[in-house]
Amino acid sequence: MLYLVVPVHNRALVTAGFLEALKRQSETGYTLVLVDDGCTDDTVGRARAALPSDQLLVLRGDGQLWWAGALQLAYEYLLKAHLRDDDAVLIVNDDITFAPDFLRNGLAVLAAHPDAAVQAMGIDRESGTVDRGAVADVARLHFRAAEEGEEPNCLSTRGLLMRAPAFLRSGGFRPRWLPHYLSDYEFTLRLRRRGIALMVDGSFHAEVDLALTGIDRPDVNSVRRLWADSLSNRAKFNPKHWSAFALMVCPPWAAPLHVARIWFGFGRSLLRASLQRTHHVPQ
Repeated sequence: MLYLVVPVHNRALVTAGFLEALKRQSETGYTLVLVDDGCTDDTVGRARAALPSDQLLVLRGDGQLWWAGALQLAYEYLLKAHLRDDDAVLIVNDDITFAPDFLRNGLAVLAAHPDAAVQAMGIDRESGTVDRGAVADVARLHFRAAEEGEEPNCLSTRGLLMRAPAFLRSGGFRPRWLPHYLSDYEFTLRLRRRGIALMVDGSFHAEVDLALTGIDRPDVNSVRRLWADSLSNRAKFNPKHWSAFALMVCPPWAAPLHVARIWFGFGRSLLRASLQRTHHVPQ
């Protein structure tokens, strides 16, 4: 059995497109684990109408799970579900676009590499940019995109497939420390440390939107906005999350240096915003 873990929150039309693509799959031996994080629209109703009851499991959150919290809720459920060793788990976004052979191709790759976690190669639907995973230098806290033929050491959870034993052995997610961004990199770096190979295979691919919906840059023209943007879970540059990430993945000698650098940079940005505001105060 393949378990598809899909967090959703008030994107009924987007989720409906995902459900239609799912219904067209040539592989039908799956259960959709829909993590409903406090939806107030008809997302769940559409799912119930689209799939038979024996192919749909709905887990309910409180609207504050974010990505990692939703995945942790699914992890805790599957941990108690007595999965078989030949079962598989696919973590996937509801906004990807995929062909009818998407699931079948992914399972074929996994059958050939049963000890691996396999990311679906992401092809940006606008630019054509290809996501083949990332290469992280955890000592320097530096990331770059993996090139063609290069082995990544961290992956996205936008479409991540693995055998059930590997998923359960991972230990789950850390939503208290990394509720959203960076949770996928921390999770897959941890998989790799636990002996699970990471790979991307071109035969298993989907169209994605690589332009993230979160906050890319802070508003540096206002101290209040800079503070609010930087400490939001939607901010890719949140210093609390980067500090937690550094402490989780960096070597012990490097982590304190990175934490100090992260907060020094944040403090400097606040000071610049404050000075800029003072400079523009009418005389």
